[in-house]
Amino acid sequence: MKNKANTLKVAEELEGYKDVLDSISMKLGRELNELELLIYSAMWAERISYKSSYQWIKSLPSEGDRVVVGAGVANSGAVDIGNDLCCVFKMGSHNHPSGIDPYEGAATCVGDIIRDVVSLGAKPIISLNSFRFGNQNLDRTQWLMEEVRKGVYDYSSLQYVKNINSEIRFNSCFNCNPLVNVLVAGLVHKDHLILNRDIRVGSAVFIVGNLTSNDGIAVDEKTGSVAKSNPDLSSSMIKTILELTEQNALLCVENMDIAGLVSACSSIGAKIEYGIDIELNKIPLAKDDLSVEEVMLSRTQERMMLVVDQTKIEDVRHFFNRSEVLCTQIGTIVENKTLTFFDDNDVVAEFFPKDLVMGCTAPQETRKYIPLTESNHRDLLETIPEPDDYWKLIKHLLKDKNIGVKSHIQLHNQIEENHSPSDAIVLYDKNTNPLCFTISGNSNYCNSNAFVGTQINVAMALRRITCTGGKALAINDCLNFGSLLDEKIYAQLVESVTGLSEACQFYNIPVLGGNVSFYNESTIEGNRISIQPTPVIGMMGIIDYPQDHTSYIYRKKGDMIFLIGQSRNDIAGSQYLQCIRKGTPEGIPYFSLYEEKKVNDCIQKLIKQKLIVSAHSVDEGGLFFNLVSSAMPLGFGFDVTSPAEVRKDAFLFGESQSRVVVSVSMENEDDFIDAMMEYGVSFSTLGHVTKGELRIDDIPFGFIDDYKTDFQLSSPFD
Repeated sequence: MKNKANTLKVAEELEGYKDVLDSISMKLGRELNELELLIYSAMWAERISYKSSYQWIKSLPSEGDRVVVGAGVANSGAVDIGNDLCCVFKMGSHNHPSGIDPYEGAATCVGDIIRDVVSLGAKPIISLNSFRFGNQNLDRTQWLMEEVRKGVYDYSSLQYVKNINSEIRFNSCFNCNPLVNVLVAGLVHKDHLILNRDIRVGSAVFIVGNLTSNDGIAVDEKTGSVAKSNPDLSSSMIKTILELTEQNALLCVENMDIAGLVSACSSIGAKIEYGIDIELNKIPLAKDDLSVEEVMLSRTQERMMLVVDQTKIEDVRHFFNRSEVLCTQIGTIVENKTLTFFDDNDVVAEFFPKDLVMGCTAPQETRKYIPLTESNHRDLLETIPEPDDYWKLIKHLLKDKNIGVKSHIQLHNQIEENHSPSDAIVLYDKNTNPLCFTISGNSNYCNSNAFVGTQINVAMALRRITCTGGKALAINDCLNFGSLLDEKIYAQLVESVTGLSEACQFYNIPVLGGNVSFYNESTIEGNRISIQPTPVIGMMGIIDYPQDHTSYIYRKKGDMIFLIGQSRNDIAGSQYLQCIRKGTPEGIPYFSLYEEKKVNDCIQKLIKQKLIVSAHSVDEGGLFFNLVSSAMPLGFGFDVTSPAEVRKDAFLFGESQSRVVVSVSMENEDDFIDAMMEYGVSFSTLGHVTKGELRIDDIPFGFIDDYKTDFQLSSPFD
């Protein structure tokens, strides 16, 4: 193999790390060679080392009563869900690759995260998406969206992973930089969880799956190829790994994702007390002319690294041979403390693994943080006149797919057992209590105030879990930002992470992992255009009893409709404001951590007492679209009255937080009111469920069938 290291570029990238490199040289007792410097340069880059963000991210709470695998311990997080089972889940992104090759970018995103879940021994079951695209009228947006959809669907289908929900938003800041964030969840028996197993000297290191090529190495510079997926190979490889997992034949499993071989080896080496010898010439290659650094840093998909006890080597080979999946021993666990790479019998590179791993001894950058000065709230009603024709306004709003995408968008059919749509997606499994999942990532709020906006994203996710009848257990996140070289964007990151930490501590919800994606920006006519800060929250919860699963749909004509929480004269940050101003909305809606907690506690009690028929979080789009989406599934309507003290557009379309709409049967109305008085939470009567007509303040707004045919809240993929 030949070394093609760009010495000048590597020297520039490592210019600020002379003291660290000198210290490593002293430990090795020699000068570092060009290949080693190249590897340090790659592994200490922002996208791997989190060198500018780790000091903030490490403050996120990651411990809890049910936490089995916390953040930073493994590729995925895991929580105890009872019956000796763990739910393993992970969120990740492939934003840059998806902007170049949207099909492969999206497909490999799903594949990478599936392998992260499998690395703990879990069988992946479901996935959820959070997508951001540019102006919905652009041909490029339509192309990106369709290719991303196909990439996600095709790959997940062949893995038997149900892709059951998408959160999709459109904004011109994403014209050149789409966001593709995916959450995957799976289940594993505690006895089969691959974690902290006894790895001893002599254990074998295998690479399984695809032939190594030079795919994906330079994708961030947009000069190289995007890694290509092979879902058929992935399916066979994962099936075999899960079979071996059930026999406890594997000591460690690592996904070979970004920085491939080096990243996987260093992750293993940093967790054990021994070294690893890797023989590069034994790695099966797709072509013969690959350089040493290409082999070491390749991002070729559908590859995993296994550590196997000596007594299980033949079993592992047998299972993979039977599945016709390539399985090659490329290394051994050894007595020393270093990660050593050999080409034939020559040592080409040697490292102390912890020097390559985020959160160990890889160098971090301490940057000056200058707080932002955004206001928390702006009163916009004085400068924006009230609409004179609400029916015309509603028709206009329904054309905006940011509002129209209120119902769950599924690339596969809803899981068979879950016949009742709810604010969060519910996963039924015969071996455990129902689990629920949701994704929340409003970038408009965060663009106005990153600290509070991120807290609102946490609160919206929590409210949806609560309205479904569940209790939130844990979070994964994807933190999507522009260039950290920009002082404002760096401050947005810091304040977003700080807000996330405070909210999670307040609600006692641990963060079990996730990722960061930076430099999501483009240069257009000499101007740098960055995306809005978009921290996306993926939350999971558990429902104690199946009968607690609560839907958002109306069930019966005459049922009463109540609002829990307070209506406010507030249109700040709303999608309504963006539609009528045709630009980024100003400000953020009213929000209080304390009020949010009171409302959630109240909803949980009402569900346990069987006092409500439905529960539906009021968030993007406001109250009107909350009511429509509850009425539409069974063809009902509603007759509601707005409060005199709140302007009608703020009442219908404002997005002030800590609000839930519930429906109550006439038989339970008195008991419901008594309970609400006891709980001391603000509530008001909105009206009642009708046979199909929509009325607001005695003014007709058509029939629900009109909305189904002419203004269907449909998928943007249609």
